[in-house]
Amino acid sequence: MGSNYQRFMHAFNELHNVIAKKVNRDPDTNFGELMGAAAKKRDKVIEKYVDEIDFYRELRNLLTHNTINGDEAAAEPSDSLINEIEKVTDKIRYSKQAKDLFLKRVRTFDVNDPLGKVLDVINHVRYTQFPVFDGDKLVGILSSIGVTKYLAKAMDKDIHAIKKATVRQILQVEDEQEFYEVISAETSVFDIEEIFSERIREGRTAYVLLIAKGDTIQKKSDLIGIITPWDLPKVVANK
Repeated sequence: MGSNYQRFMHAFNELHNVIAKKVNRDPDTNFGELMGAAAKKRDKVIEKYVDEIDFYRELRNLLTHNTINGDEAAAEPSDSLINEIEKVTDKIRYSKQAKDLFLKRVRTFDVNDPLGKVLDVINHVRYTQFPVFDGDKLVGILSSIGVTKYLAKAMDKDIHAIKKATVRQILQVEDEQEFYEVISAETSVFDIEEIFSERIREGRTAYVLLIAKGDTIQKKSDLIGIITPWDLPKVVANK
């Protein structure tokens, strides 16, 4: 057998092992079962490359079961094909997650913070959406649009009264408080992109993702990052 035959078979076996680990199956599991498990799990990384993986599997079967004169492979994989399968394997093995790209100190507000404090922060930062806590309980997202709406409704009040308004009062004029969700730090960039795509199709263009240490945010210290629609180019670039 040619050297590229051996290289290809080694590369395919490595792909097999990586997929097995990704779907938490034994490496000896049949490859078809592994792909079925990935489909059931809706693994977005494997879904992205499913056509390429199917091609590699068919070629592996052809090379394994068809030989010339008993010892020559019916086809010789090219260097470019072997490089491609190795790249796909690495994409699956090292797929980027939220924790790799978006961990940061998140600016938050408490429901009792005054509007004056909110306006001062908005004036000094480039982002416009802020998680809000009542003590240690996450209660919603404050947006610059919500602040603008509150100010529009409070035009008949004097400036001192407006500045003393609390974040709790501003949240009451936000059109929607269900435009965020909590994700784990292990969420892949493929899943992040799909979440945003679905929400944008629903018309929820201001949707944000809050990154938690675990699966939920039970207290402020559980919040370790935030992803907004402005981060989508970074998400796509790291697929």
